[in-house]
Amino acid sequence: MSEEPRTLAVDRSGAWTYVARNDRGGEVRIGVAGAADSFTPGELLQLAVATCGALSADHVLASRLGEDFEATLLLDALTAPNAGPHESRYTHLSTQLVTDLSALPPDRRDALIARAEKAIDRLCAVARTVERSATAEARVVDQGSV
Repeated sequence: MSEEPRTLAVDRSGAWTYVARNDRGGEVRIGVAGAADSFTPGELLQLAVATCGALSADHVLASRLGEDFEATLLLDALTAPNAGPHESRYTHLSTQLVTDLSALPPDRRDALIARAEKAIDRLCAVARTVERSATAEARVVDQGSV
């Protein structure tokens, strides 16, 4: 466990909903499927993998497409078929970073795609963590012992 100060905190905001905050003022609402104005934990996992990849490739793409290039991430997730409630898990997370490469000749387009994908492989710690199946720990602790 890290001894660094905590920069993330999550507080219960109501039935089935929580609000996560970081020390930079970021905030995200988390809830069960169907909870208004919130993301489920599974959606956050998908977003973490997708945006980690996009941020990892951003400098490579911007160097050829310009700092203001537009991109959209398309996400998909497969779940384990016939998994019971205690075996629910994702088996595959997929992201497509869609951007306009039509101004580049085919050979430069292919080279840029290869460089961007190499940057994702090299820099995206979230995807590497998921791929290598990090361990997870969750405990319930009495408020007086924190």
